[in-house]
Amino acid sequence: MAHAAPRADTERDSRRPVRMGLAVVGVCLVIALGVALYGGYGPDDWAWTGFEHAQLWDWLHVLLLPIAFGAVAILIRAEELGAWRAVIGGACLGVFIAVVIAGYTVPWDWTGFVGNTVWDWLELVLLPLTLSILAGFQFDVRAVRGHHLFFISAFVVSIAVLAIGGYTQGWDWTGFEGNTLFDWLELLFLPVVIPLVVIPLVVALRQHLHHEEPAEGEPAGAGAEPGAERSGRAG
Repeated sequence: MAHAAPRADTERDSRRPVRMGLAVVGVCLVIALGVALYGGYGPDDWAWTGFEHAQLWDWLHVLLLPIAFGAVAILIRAEELGAWRAVIGGACLGVFIAVVIAGYTVPWDWTGFVGNTVWDWLELVLLPLTLSILAGFQFDVRAVRGHHLFFISAFVVSIAVLAIGGYTQGWDWTGFEGNTLFDWLELLFLPVVIPLVVIPLVVALRQHLHHEEPAEGEPAGAGAEPGAERSGRAG
């Protein structure tokens, strides 16, 4: 036990250059992106950036997944914030919804929201939403509780109602009409089947194999129960 503290200090010292290097790279990337944004949108008109015609809708395709997978997952797991987690998350979601509503109703052309249907939004948000929620639960479906299932069920019912209206009542704003079963499979397979089925199975398998691995310096059969070993000899 006396060597535990020096070993921990050594590990922290060995990781410090890596963290500093990552921080420097991050700062450089942010500065480079800021310069490119200024040149692309500013008076210099750097056409090679392609930013001049990029609207908020286009940026969401680029940034929504890393933002959701990173920021939302960190917020969910930040238990030290307590009730502030709900306040921060609700405030961010409220601001985003307000921008979306204004983008359609004002309308704000720079958002690029006008003309995009519910189907387009599902293609945009379904994968980031699923991955961010699962990342917050560390991809352990056993952490899902009753109130989580309630919100998931409400979301599924809402999509079902919109689909019925889109196909039977001519709700063009949903964008559902004309999409076939294959289109739905294409929409749902990557955002739903991969995160909700494949990833949890892989994580559970790794945990199972790690649990069965013998401890360091322990013989391979040391974890077996004595009774099981005696019964094996008897056989």
